[in-house]
Amino acid sequence: MRRWLPFVLLLTGCSAAPVATAPSSTTTETTTTTVATTSPRIDTPRKLAGADPCQMLTAADLGGTLFGSPQPHPAVPRSCLMQVGPGTEKDMMVLVAFGDAYARPDKAVEMLIGDGHSAATSCAATPQGVECTTLVAINATESLKVVVRLPDGNADQVASIVQEHAKDAFARVPVTS
Repeated sequence: MRRWLPFVLLLTGCSAAPVATAPSSTTTETTTTTVATTSPRIDTPRKLAGADPCQMLTAADLGGTLFGSPQPHPAVPRSCLMQVGPGTEKDMMVLVAFGDAYARPDKAVEMLIGDGHSAATSCAATPQGVECTTLVAINATESLKVVVRLPDGNADQVASIVQEHAKDAFARVPVTS
C-alpha cells in the first residue's frame, strides 16, 4: 500500500565563501511545503462485509441503559439506532451506519483515530438538540458513521461523546487479511 505524506520538508543549505578580512559564516534556509491530498489516510484497511452495525457499540460503551433493543433505522441502509436512557425525549440517540468511501464533510474537524485512519467530526443544532457526526475511513470504498444527538447537550460535549463512540465502534471493525 502506498502511503502519502501530508508534508514535504525541503532543507537547503548555503554557505558563504570565507573572505580573508571577514569571519566565515554559514546560513541555512528551511522551507516547508504543504501538499493537499484528497485521499484519506488508511494505515490498516478494515472490512465491513458481514459486520452488523448493531454490534459496533454496547450499552457499556454508551455509558447507560438502552431503551429497547438496537434496531436498524428504517431510513438509513446498513445502520443501527440506539436510544440511551429511560425512554423520554431527553434520551441520547446514537446511530451507527456503514457508508460509501470517506469524504470529509465541509467545515468538519479532521483527526486520526485507531491505528491511523482519517476521521472527521461536525456538529449542528437541530430542533431535537445538538447532533454531532464522526465519519471514519475504513478502507478505500467504505466508511463508518457514528451520529449522536443529545437534547440538552452543547456542541463540545456532544462532539467529545461521538468521537469516543466512533473510536469504540472502529475498534470492533475487523482488519482486512
